[in-house]
Amino acid sequence: MRQTIREIEINVAYGWFLRYDFYDKIPHFTTYGQNYKRRFKDTDMFEKIFVNILRQAEKQGFVDEKIQFVDSTHVKAHANRHKNIEVKIEKKAKKYHSQLNEEIKKDRELKGKKELSPTDGKNTYKNVKNTDIQMRKGKQKCK
Repeated sequence: MRQTIREIEINVAYGWFLRYDFYDKIPHFTTYGQNYKRRFKDTDMFEKIFVNILRQAEKQGFVDEKIQFVDSTHVKAHANRHKNIEVKIEKKAKKYHSQLNEEIKKDRELKGKKELSPTDGKNTYKNVKNTDIQMRKGKQKCK
C-alpha cells in the first residue's frame, strides 16, 4: 500500500483516475489499513466485489475457462547447486538403434570410411547430478 500511495503522489494520471485534484492531499498509506481493520476485517465485502468484477468480465467475454494459470511465486525452486547428489543412472536405449546403425554403416561405406566398431548392445551408464529432493521423489534427470 505504501508503494501505491507513493505512485499516486508522483504520477498525476493515477490521481486524476482517482478524482484527486492536482492540489488535493493524498491520504497517508496507513489510513487504508486502519479503515480495513475497523470496517471490513470480518466481512466478505472484498470477496463480493471480486465475484462481481469476475461476473462482469465473463459477460464481456474476457474470461476463458479453457486455460488456467497459476501464480507460482511461493513454489520452492530447490536450486541450490551445493545440495546436488551425483548418481549413476542407466542411459536409455534408442528406439530405432539397429535401424540407425544400419543407415550409418551404409553411409560410411558410400563415403569410403571404415566401419564403426559395433556396440555390445548393453546399456551404458552415466553420472548425473540430482538434487536431494529429486532423489526422494524418484525423479532423476536423464539427459
